Amino acid sequence: MASGIFKKAILTGLSSARENALPGLVLWLAATLIVLGYYLWPPMTSLLKDLGQLKLAGGFLYSAIATALFGGLIPFLWRQMKSRKGSLSEPWGSAWKAGLFLSLFWAYKGVEVDAFYRLQAFVFGNGADAATIIPKVLVDQFIYNPVWAGWTQLVAYYFLEQKFRISSLGDKALWSTIGQRLVTILISTWGVWIPMVSIIYAMPSTLQIPLFNIALCFWSILLASITKEKK
Repeated sequence: MASGIFKKAILTGLSSARENALPGLVLWLAATLIVLGYYLWPPMTSLLKDLGQLKLAGGFLYSAIATALFGGLIPFLWRQMKSRKGSLSEPWGSAWKAGLFLSLFWAYKGVEVDAFYRLQAFVFGNGADAATIIPKVLVDQFIYNPVWAGWTQLVAYYFLEQKFRISSLGDKALWSTIGQRLVTILISTWGVWIPMVSIIYAMPSTLQIPLFNIALCFWSILLASITKEKK
């Protein structure tokens, strides 16, 4: 029985991965152009260095504010405008509670990811060579994501779907299916985010969070643009 459930989760994840292939390709192309621009095009180099200095000066506060904006608020507003041809798909009170929650959640995630990138740099260094990037990607996608990042995000979005009902955090419906939910999510996103974090780790440390923010925002908007909203 359990093997059948996880087989279904794997198949669902693979199906989602195929659907994600095109937006993933667009995302890689955009991120690659940013990286190439940084190393080869002086105007882009200057612009990104200024952004890196802003990140350096702002530290964790920059990461919190920028990730709240790019990971939470902008994708939320895009989905709301897309729903019902530009009108809010929920009553104003409910919609903006959701927007505030997502902004606060991604503000926290911004600090968490910043701390994780700093730890990666401390352990593996700041080089842009394969010997530095590969272990960072492996730890990122196959330890950090399954052990912590993936399931905590699932819980947060489940809490949102349940209209912030505190008791929902103990729902059997959540915890009895968390394993297969996580398998599905990981498989469906690895194909996109393994190459993406490889590109991110190729950038200087001060530009990794800004590039992560751009990728996160672009990815969320792309998915909202090509998929129908599901309850």
